[in-house]
Amino acid sequence: MSLEGIIIGLLAIAIGLAWAFYGLKLFTILLPLWAFFFGLVAGAQWGQDVFGQSGIFTTVLSWGIGLVFGIVLAAISFFWYYAAIVILGGAVGYALGIGFFEWLGLGTGFIAIVIALIVGAIFAIGTFVLGVPILLVMAFSAFSGAAAVVNGVLIFLGQIKLDALHQGIFGSLLTNGIIGIGLFLILGVAALMWQIRDVGTSIQSVDRSSYRY
Repeated sequence: MSLEGIIIGLLAIAIGLAWAFYGLKLFTILLPLWAFFFGLVAGAQWGQDVFGQSGIFTTVLSWGIGLVFGIVLAAISFFWYYAAIVILGGAVGYALGIGFFEWLGLGTGFIAIVIALIVGAIFAIGTFVLGVPILLVMAFSAFSGAAAVVNGVLIFLGQIKLDALHQGIFGSLLTNGIIGIGLFLILGVAALMWQIRDVGTSIQSVDRSSYRY
């Protein structure tokens, strides 16, 4: 396994597990970490598709774009409440959009990115308008975190290549058989049930007072 695969696999598993099982309870801490991971993967993917790179995380340019984008999203989601809510929904919508586009066999070029961004915008607006109800945060974090974890495990087991992440964390599962999808669903449901049991009725929404803006 390459060094890149080890780094991304460990990040996916560690951040994904924390986000899946404690996404709401530790929202202000874990969302910036999740935003960084999402930005890292999405930025590297754009570097591959837009600038004609040979593969995701295979060049200094793709790493640079991914790191910059990840750091920017993490910083914004840490300091600004409203941006954090938009990033929460937008990241899930974008990942679903790019994954579904790849699942249809239409590739992940410029058009796919634009459509995925539109889907992400729809999710972001919807999340913002709904005011971030507790169950929505739990569901988003549980299933997006589960997708990251399964991707990380499959990368370590050699079942998928690191380059498969150019399809997004959901697309790489959709195009890699029933095992990956099954593990994703099982882990996602387990994480959601854990969050519901762990939080109970003590938290109704994300606390704005934890943010500077």
